[in-house]
Amino acid sequence: QVENTLFPIGAYTKARVRELADEYNLPNKARKDSQGICFLGKLKFDEFLEHHLGRQPGLFLEYETGLVLGKHRGFWFYTLGQRKGEWRPNVPGVDGVCDAAGPDGVAICDPS
Repeated sequence: QVENTLFPIGAYTKARVRELADEYNLPNKARKDSQGICFLGKLKFDEFLEHHLGRQPGLFLEYETGLVLGKHRGFWFYTLGQRKGEWRPNVPGVDGVCDAAGPDGVAICDPS
C-alpha cells in the first residue's frame, strides 16, 4: 500500500530539509547524517542481528581457490563489498566480503 503512504517530509530533498531546519533553527539542524537504522535507537546493528538471528559460524573462502581465509560468526553480519569491521583477512589483495553464502555459512571473498 505504498501509494497510500504519507511521509512526514513529503517530496522535499535532503538539501531542502536542511535549509528548513536552519531557517527554523531546529536543534538538530547541524546533525551529521546517520548510516544507521533509525528504529534501533542506540542499539548497535550487530546486536540487533545477533538477538534476532543468532550466530552461525562459518568460513571465509577466497573466491577462485577456495583457500580458507578465516572464520566468521555468521555471514549476515557482513555486507557485500565490506571494507571495514571486525574481519580483516591477512591475505594480500583480499579486502572485503564480496558474496555471501550457502547453507554451510560460507562467505566468499574475491580479491579483484
